[in-house]
Amino acid sequence: MNEFFQNLGLSLDHIKAFNTFFSDINNYVIPTEQDDFDIYNSNLNSLNQIFSNIKAFDELYNEKNRQMILADLFEYIFLGRGFYAMGNRRKNIVEKETFVKGILNFVNLLMCYESITVMVNRRNAFLRHLVSIIPSISTEEKFAALLSWGHEIGIPDSQASKPLNNYFDKLFPKTAGGLWHELLVYVFILRNNFGYVLPLLLHQRIYSKEDHLVPPDFFLITLDKRLFGIEVGSKKEIQSGSFSLKTSIPTATIDTINSRNSDRCPICKKWINFCPFVIDKFSDFASDISRSEVRCLTDCNIYTSQQIANGDCKYSKYSRSKIQASHGDHLYADGKHYHYSCVLNNVSPQKRQEIINAQDNTAIKTHLPYYQGLEELL
Repeated sequence: MNEFFQNLGLSLDHIKAFNTFFSDINNYVIPTEQDDFDIYNSNLNSLNQIFSNIKAFDELYNEKNRQMILADLFEYIFLGRGFYAMGNRRKNIVEKETFVKGILNFVNLLMCYESITVMVNRRNAFLRHLVSIIPSISTEEKFAALLSWGHEIGIPDSQASKPLNNYFDKLFPKTAGGLWHELLVYVFILRNNFGYVLPLLLHQRIYSKEDHLVPPDFFLITLDKRLFGIEVGSKKEIQSGSFSLKTSIPTATIDTINSRNSDRCPICKKWINFCPFVIDKFSDFASDISRSEVRCLTDCNIYTSQQIANGDCKYSKYSRSKIQASHGDHLYADGKHYHYSCVLNNVSPQKRQEIINAQDNTAIKTHLPYYQGLEELL
């Protein structure tokens, strides 16, 4: 990731060099060049005043919309420029497979970032690191309160006030899956060959002279030459309906709630990441995916079934409804999705051994990226 950031920084330094050079009178050495300097400076001052009046500069960084801006930057890196790394050779899919694999790894990084919702010491260390880079954040109204908050925050059952939760969210690029679902939907459509997918994530307003449209997150041009809008997540039906009425472009809503791509372990309250087996399988386009659920004990080719049963894999999930067998009679046999290792670490030694010995192939699982919402259209 640092190479992405370094090269983005080089691009910014390059375009800044134009302004720093041409706005410096010392670079206009011949007396007749005074006019050139005056013209540049006059337009520069006018531009600064105009964009200041409409607060255009704030669109690149401000506290209120910061989570959207940070997400936009990541989406620019991956879906604005980075996806060109997939190449222009139509029949060669190796670059596409590699790109998809990288996106799944990045989603895991986003989930790791959100560990500071429950890891107080890590959160405070991050906040101190952040203000060492951007000192002005320390003067924001809720910063001191967040730094002194010694409990969980940014999760559904957090006891933090709504304003403090909202402020915490603004330090992240679209928290709780907002960003990673958008990236995953892109690679999901790509992998399943539904058609040509055009990200509109950086263009959430499409302007005309007198009006504007709020488009969906993606356009999908199917292989049989139909055009659809794709909206990621629910609760945007009015927005999608308005777009469809104005454009006659039908819009489908992608279900993220039931996708199993965002399971938060109820014990440690951290997100459960994609495992290396899932990343490798999903990014191998020749690999057939008949179901989204992976039975870790029989499907995994990285760990042995005994290693998985012992809890050596930190990615495996555990989901089991209570059953009569002793290994399924415990507090965490409630149908929720847990880290399997968290379950083992939070039952009695006797129950732990019973669960390990049972090697419950139904309960020990994980999931491949999968989204509902496109079936009827396609």
